[in-house]
Amino acid sequence: MKNFSGAARPMKLIMRISFVYIVISALFINLLYASPANGQTGLDMPISLKMQNAHLSELFKAIEQKTKVSFVYTNAEVAAQQVTVNESHKTARQILVPVLNRNRLMMVETNGVIIIKLKPAPAKEARPGSITGYVKDAQNEKVLPYATVVLKGTNQKVVTDLNGHFIFSNVPAGKAVLQITYIGYTSNEFAVDVQEGKTETVTLKLASASNNLSGITISGIRRGEAVALSNMRNADNVKYVLSEEQIERFPDATVGEAMQRVPGLAVDYSYGLPRNVIIRGLDQSMGSITLNGNRLPSTSTSSRDVDLNGILSTTVEAIEVNKTLTPDMDADATAGSVNIISKTPKQGQEQLQVKGSFGHNFLVEKQNFDGAFTYGKRRNKWGYLAGINYSKSFRGEDRVQKDYDTYEINGEEKLMLSNLELEGTDLKRENIGVQAELDFFPTEKSQFYLRGSYNKFYELQTRGTKSYSIGEYTNLNELTDVTIGSSGTPRNYNRNLTMLSLGYKTEFNNWKANADLTYSAGLYDQPLYYDGYFANEGLSAELDISNPRAPQFNFGNIDPNNSANYKTNYYTNRHQIAHDKDGQATANIQRTFDLSTKNKLMVKFGGRYKYKEDDHTRSYYQYTLKTGELTLTDFLGNYERKKYFDGKYNLSGAIADGYKMEQYYQSNKNLFEDNITYIRQNTDPDSYSGSENVAAGYGMGKLTLDKLDIIAGVRFERTGFSYNGNIVNFDNTGKYVSTNKVNTNSSFDGFFPSLNLRYALDQRTNLRAAVTRSLSRPAYYDLVPWQEVEPRRRRMKIGNPGLDQATSTNFDFLFEHYLKSLGLLSGGVFYKNVNDYIYESIYTQQGGDFNGYQVTQTVNGANARVYGFELAWQQQLTFLPGFLNGFGIYGNYTQIQSKFKVPGIVSERTVRLPSMCPKVGNAALSYEKYGFSGRLSLNFYETFISELADVQANDLMEKGRIQLDFSASQKIGNGFSIFMGISNINNAQIILDYGDGRPNDHKFYSRWANIGFKYTPFN
Repeated sequence: MKNFSGAARPMKLIMRISFVYIVISALFINLLYASPANGQTGLDMPISLKMQNAHLSELFKAIEQKTKVSFVYTNAEVAAQQVTVNESHKTARQILVPVLNRNRLMMVETNGVIIIKLKPAPAKEARPGSITGYVKDAQNEKVLPYATVVLKGTNQKVVTDLNGHFIFSNVPAGKAVLQITYIGYTSNEFAVDVQEGKTETVTLKLASASNNLSGITISGIRRGEAVALSNMRNADNVKYVLSEEQIERFPDATVGEAMQRVPGLAVDYSYGLPRNVIIRGLDQSMGSITLNGNRLPSTSTSSRDVDLNGILSTTVEAIEVNKTLTPDMDADATAGSVNIISKTPKQGQEQLQVKGSFGHNFLVEKQNFDGAFTYGKRRNKWGYLAGINYSKSFRGEDRVQKDYDTYEINGEEKLMLSNLELEGTDLKRENIGVQAELDFFPTEKSQFYLRGSYNKFYELQTRGTKSYSIGEYTNLNELTDVTIGSSGTPRNYNRNLTMLSLGYKTEFNNWKANADLTYSAGLYDQPLYYDGYFANEGLSAELDISNPRAPQFNFGNIDPNNSANYKTNYYTNRHQIAHDKDGQATANIQRTFDLSTKNKLMVKFGGRYKYKEDDHTRSYYQYTLKTGELTLTDFLGNYERKKYFDGKYNLSGAIADGYKMEQYYQSNKNLFEDNITYIRQNTDPDSYSGSENVAAGYGMGKLTLDKLDIIAGVRFERTGFSYNGNIVNFDNTGKYVSTNKVNTNSSFDGFFPSLNLRYALDQRTNLRAAVTRSLSRPAYYDLVPWQEVEPRRRRMKIGNPGLDQATSTNFDFLFEHYLKSLGLLSGGVFYKNVNDYIYESIYTQQGGDFNGYQVTQTVNGANARVYGFELAWQQQLTFLPGFLNGFGIYGNYTQIQSKFKVPGIVSERTVRLPSMCPKVGNAALSYEKYGFSGRLSLNFYETFISELADVQANDLMEKGRIQLDFSASQKIGNGFSIFMGISNINNAQIILDYGDGRPNDHKFYSRWANIGFKYTPFN
């Protein structure tokens, strides 16, 4: 037992002081109440009294006789009152008081005289009422989300929801005054007569602050900007918001394209279009993508990433980028979270939008088409909305890739070009987006909703490839043993997203509650991949590297496109498919307490449970001819691009057709035999199945102290997982031996506290600070217990079910000022300290069965630090005179630094994080007036590490890039407008070099443009 003697003396002292305090307090209270009783000794005299069904006046006379006090009363007080008393040795007061109470009487004692009166009837307490309603634009009746509504004279303040709706509970009966403020609108006050116990429904309309400027209104794009800025201003955390109208101002067809306009965000490109987001230097694997607050499932083969090319921007109402977290948000967002908000029916409005456009891609010289239709309506208790969006686009990529190896030239070893690959790709993309919502409102304070969305992203690639592999150098520009490889590889992809949600929201008194059940499914499916590869071997050539980014081969009198010289003895095809399915349940409840006229406290609790199943099957097949060879002449395709890579190459002639190879194989299977080693090596290690369950609970509070909001709390998350994988073994010759199935079960958990502070210097200026804790989960495939062991090469690749989640402590500070003329000035700094950073490591095994093997494995261990600053400025220059007040400026800039240590094979080194752009930003000049909206926009980023290698010289570095775009629209009348856009005006390319400057990968896209119309008759 522990010895507490050291604490005994102060504890005894505290107890003694407390005892003295209690005694003194009791004596003081006794004296306080005893002093008035000195003149009331008559009623305090002990008496005995026995009466049966006596009149009340008789009781008073009996007490008068025994105590010598006098009673004064009227017949109104004692009429028809009868009492029964049987008491001994009690004071007259003890006998009298209960009798008076039973008969609703009271006494007033004055100098020995007792005055008897009727007790006044208790005052009827007025029941409070409620106020509910909507804030709308006075000009077009559209709702205004995120408006600030204050109940004047109290501490009650609410922010309208996405539908412009608000509720005040427990409002005293009588006249109430509501104050409304909204960015870009004139503030106003509205009087409401609140009746006892009733709910008053009101519609409050604000006028645009820009109506006094000729040709400028708050409709359209400017209204969208007002909505987004109001959301940001009233948020509890650091966030950036893009409204539907803001997205439309740029020529951005997908959510991925729209995201590149956000401060602090960079993007990872796929065939010239943004695919994944990189938030503050951390890639998408360390963040999350959600739809209406529920995380989207993966559309990739092995990671948690969502391909944002698969979601059309016309399907969404807004996009929120959360850069700091609150406890009611999922903790797996160290980079941040992107929340896509679907379109919803608006109160009192009929919504109809029809869009169509035609476009052209100048690289592949093909036409594009986009169409969208949305209709919604909300009346009384029911609301509904449905929409369908379709896009068919053709795109292309000219890719020149170079690899290097060490050759001995004239007795000296030199690092020289070893392979040049020309890969031309024509892409046909089709997107279908379907969304629907059905709402039921039993009362103004409650809502049932059923939401569904489906996004289908289909891509068909037609590829023609020529590769030049160098065997030997006789001198610096003469080559021997050159092999030209030719292949035509058609392949396709399906990346589909499905989500269905059923939920309920309600408010009662000062309580709010909501519950949500969501099912979601992600699909990656590549059913078609036919690779017909042929080789023309043993050639000699001259090499011209005067342009190292586009080396040229000269084969003299030999025709490199003679199809008869290309041979093969095998054929390859494959099928990959991955599923990611989630079921999740969420519940939240909150209560607001009024502390004073300016202070209040909101407490909130909730939790989420999610069960996930995911699997990936990678089926690779290679079939080898039993005897003989095939000649390309019989399998020629028609792929050609004569002016390839801006005219530097002619990619045509002697290119195989993968479809013909598949047809030949299916018709002549008896001529082939399976290459078991190839099949098992490329199939088994990558195929897996598993499940995860995530249980989360949180508690938080928001304390409002006049101008200061303190949002604090803690979240707990536990992730359990079970995965099944394969261990694949080969012998010393590289031949396949066996596949053994293996499984694992494990979990990781943690507490994630957060603190967000917002101080309002005035209605349009905030200071924000935040300290948060977050996590990043490993990719699915990284947790799978798989192994691929190759004794011949003394190397192995393995999974890591022992991986832990990476956790991060994040610090943010932000200043933001919202301008009257619809604008924002903001600047801030941030710092992230990531523990157990997850990265791919290449190391040499020490000891054990695989001593000396080179091992590739995803591991924990590195500590990463990310820090930087952000600046943003957007403003409509309405203060300028005449024509000039239609101009606007939009710009943001982020600079980031990062550090982490990697072991490396040679030595440990400190590097920047892969995919982290050290400088990224946007700049745009706009003009909006008289129904016209035009915008010239620029997006840029600086050179960054794309992929880490064992030494710095072999790191892949993506060169800095600037892309220039233009978009414009003009209103014609009656809700009809036309628009156009041109993307990549300056023909920006993607270029990767090695760390020592050697050219590696170069991708060329040209330009694309569109023109179309939009019809919204109910605006």
